[in-house]
Amino acid sequence: MDEKMMYFPDWRSSEYYFFLDDVRRFPDAWCYVVWSRRGPGKTYSFLRSMYENGIKFAYMKRTIKDVAMICSDKYGMDLSPYVPVNRDTGSNIRPRLIADGIGAFYDQETEDGKPAGAPFSYVLALNAIKEIKGIGLSDVDYICMDEFIPQPGEVVKRDEGELLLSIYMTVQRDRMKRGRDPLKLVLFSNADQISTPITNELEIVDRMADLNASGRSHDYDEDRQILLHHITNDEIPLKDQELTGVFRAMSKTAWGRKAFFGDFAGNDFSAIGKMSIKGFRPMCAVLYRNKVIYMYRGNGYIYASWTRHNGQRFYDLSKESDQKRFYYEALADVREAHVDGRFRAESYSIYDLMMNFKKIYRIT
Repeated sequence: MDEKMMYFPDWRSSEYYFFLDDVRRFPDAWCYVVWSRRGPGKTYSFLRSMYENGIKFAYMKRTIKDVAMICSDKYGMDLSPYVPVNRDTGSNIRPRLIADGIGAFYDQETEDGKPAGAPFSYVLALNAIKEIKGIGLSDVDYICMDEFIPQPGEVVKRDEGELLLSIYMTVQRDRMKRGRDPLKLVLFSNADQISTPITNELEIVDRMADLNASGRSHDYDEDRQILLHHITNDEIPLKDQELTGVFRAMSKTAWGRKAFFGDFAGNDFSAIGKMSIKGFRPMCAVLYRNKVIYMYRGNGYIYASWTRHNGQRFYDLSKESDQKRFYYEALADVREAHVDGRFRAESYSIYDLMMNFKKIYRIT
């Protein structure tokens, strides 16, 4: 649907997030990445806006189990994300499971109360990619991945960023063959971990960290056509009823900064920042995701940066042999320096690589 023709309804409120405002302000974006504290209504706004504008979309969750729960009609519980929309609009939108990891939303029903008619949208599991790629989704205008940042303790596939983009490209190619506008990808989450398989695959971690630290709400990368939106408390303030009880007890804790302010408080940014490399000497260079990280040693510190040096020691992390060489030859010194407070990284993506190298590359 042409963004200029979209319906902007009366229920829109300054107390809640309204997804179509981002679409209207940044119509050329193909990817919208939105995170916040709990409560601004990200998913609600998207689901209701899509339905009221007649826009077909795919609502995506992480696992087949997630989709099964959404579509379940057992135990008298309705776990559909459309429950609050039905409550507020008097509609009767219901999901139905079609196959493992694949369901659909319907706004019609049979005489015995079962969802019926043509589905107006789909619900899909990211880890059911083989099944998803076998069904036609060219009529879908948006893919929305909800809770793209995993919850603490949630098991996540290391390659789920690749899986998500693979699904996106499958649908996008079908749309292009039919002369349709580009598919839009929407990612919603509460602020937990900034470094995830999806944010790393999109290579947006550093810009997310910079935006989170800046206090601004929007960062649009015009070259890559990716919008980052951190819904701040200045943009949508906490309500009076949210400022009592648990807020007073927990607002100054790491959990509270995530829950009430949408900050990535579970991430350590203390070792992030630029350093003067005067007097430093080259340590090595590391090729990572088609970019080169240059490492320096000096004044008792180890510094990892994008600033180039002409040292000869080089590791290409696309090669398994170099992954192991770098781990055993260089990272032991980095870990020791980090423990002693003598390691700095110019950006969070560099820091995350160094601190989680063994997990990222499964070094044994």
